[in-house]
Amino acid sequence: SRSFRVLRARMSSVDAAMKAHHGAFKAVGAFQAAARPLYAGAVCRQPRPGQAASTTRAGSEHPTLAELAEGPYFVLALLLDAATLCCADAACRLLRQLNRARIGPWRALGARVFHGLELEREGVFEQPAVDLERGEVGCVGGRKLARIDWKGRFHHFRADVPTFCAPFGGPEITTVAHPDEVAYFRCRLCTDILDDNSSSGVYLEVEVLANPDNLSMAVVDFEAGGCSSVTFSPDTGAVIRERKVREAPRKVEGAYIQPLPTVPPGRRFHGLMGLYLRQGRLGFFRR
Repeated sequence: SRSFRVLRARMSSVDAAMKAHHGAFKAVGAFQAAARPLYAGAVCRQPRPGQAASTTRAGSEHPTLAELAEGPYFVLALLLDAATLCCADAACRLLRQLNRARIGPWRALGARVFHGLELEREGVFEQPAVDLERGEVGCVGGRKLARIDWKGRFHHFRADVPTFCAPFGGPEITTVAHPDEVAYFRCRLCTDILDDNSSSGVYLEVEVLANPDNLSMAVVDFEAGGCSSVTFSPDTGAVIRERKVREAPRKVEGAYIQPLPTVPPGRRFHGLMGLYLRQGRLGFFRR
């Protein structure tokens, strides 16, 4: 798949649906077993056949927490945000195990928030580039499946997506050592995911607080084997498209449009600039 590198941004992505693995509901008993030390026997232990009728009559108006694990919880948990899921993890071991499940809410939340983005050496959120020899739990179609900590992976993506690659590192740039410096964002845009059939998009935003000269935001595909780039200049309000047509001697063709007015003479751009990629279309923003 092709991926694009982009510059510094705050990320906000729109909803993306996650497919539920129907067969995984059969593994709920294992989660309940892990949670039993925290509960009385009547709460987490499955009733014996002889006890089923009396238990139903006595407790029909007060279903136990463990009964949610048979299906409803996975539907309800999709409505929770990261902070609420963390509270649920801290409150109950059973919910903590369910939240980390392969069909659980941590994976679903990460799939929505980081849809269309990937990290170098990490892959996209739902398809981690990990060593599958470690922690394997089974095989599907000849592929080994690794046990993944989806909550930990969500935290890792949230921390690393809005940061720069070396030599800058971190979410901010305060010093530039060389003229014409290029700062690559650590995340990449996956054009094969954000294609014409995708109902979701990705918005990236940069806040410029200090600007001694000029700057621009560019999307390039050179490292993916491509030969083109699209650059937005907030100073001039122009969008420039360039394409390399020959390597030696080097030849580049380009074109530009200027949909926004230039910044007043003698002033540097300060404010917000961003880009939005959806269904193969790219838009830029300046304020």
